[in-house]
Amino acid sequence: MEDEMKKYIYAVVLLIIIVGVFLFFKPDKQIYQMTGNTLAYSEERGNTGYEVLDTWEEQGIEIRKIRFESRPFQDQEVYIYGLIYLPDKKNAPGFVFLPAGEATKESRKKLLIELAKEGYASLSIDQRGVGETGGTFLWVNQDYLVFGKGYEPVQHLMVYDALRSFDVLREVEEVDKDSIGFVGESMGGRYAIIASALEQNDDGAIIISSAGFNVQLSPLQEGNNYLVSIDPDHYIENVNYLMMMHGTEDEVVPLQNAQITFEKAKEPKEFYTFECEHGYCEAMYEKLVNGLNDMVKS
Repeated sequence: MEDEMKKYIYAVVLLIIIVGVFLFFKPDKQIYQMTGNTLAYSEERGNTGYEVLDTWEEQGIEIRKIRFESRPFQDQEVYIYGLIYLPDKKNAPGFVFLPAGEATKESRKKLLIELAKEGYASLSIDQRGVGETGGTFLWVNQDYLVFGKGYEPVQHLMVYDALRSFDVLREVEEVDKDSIGFVGESMGGRYAIIASALEQNDDGAIIISSAGFNVQLSPLQEGNNYLVSIDPDHYIENVNYLMMMHGTEDEVVPLQNAQITFEKAKEPKEFYTFECEHGYCEAMYEKLVNGLNDMVKS
């Protein structure tokens, strides 16, 4: 009887230890989440382990070439390459810059150097399928087939890359980790809106020549949940601060589409038009600087 009691006590103690170990070392929440038609990535993404590959100076601005590992596409390893621009000041506010479709991390080097002179750090990346990052990029029709098979689609992964870029900037010693936002141009603007909405520790988003898809909820329509999940209009109400700039002569993303997206956003928000075609133009510079100043104060 005494032996049986000892065995029982040992079993209870062992069970308590096992439960305690599980609770103490319980795994993080799954990073990638889809709830209905809404994408989410955990804010507990861990350290980036980014590497500095090279450092040089241009026009008094320090530039660092970096890379970091992102989430794989199926079984393909993915390393995102980027350029960090650092002003000559401590605790500089910063932003992640997401270029237009097929544009490289170097595409707005001149602009980002000028903004560094204004006191803003930035990280511009080669998005998937572009430049040194390379790898697989899928447009919506192909990507939906991937999503339908239960895989994490590329259009979602592009948002994660933006979030991971945000994490990298927060780890840069010279950057104020509490004053970081997103700036996106054209296609990059779509990812910037969604990333800013998901990352509630950011300061907001400045969007150039971009808009959402204005997808209507239609549960009976095939693929509707996927289309809604990649539509910036579905997330924009959660962006902390928004500035949108658009050219009146833009034939790629119609001005009225951008206005529809803007109307869905909450305050504080600003919308400016310029006599430009698609993409960034020099007439936007002053408003961009003002927007960065407002964003990091919002």
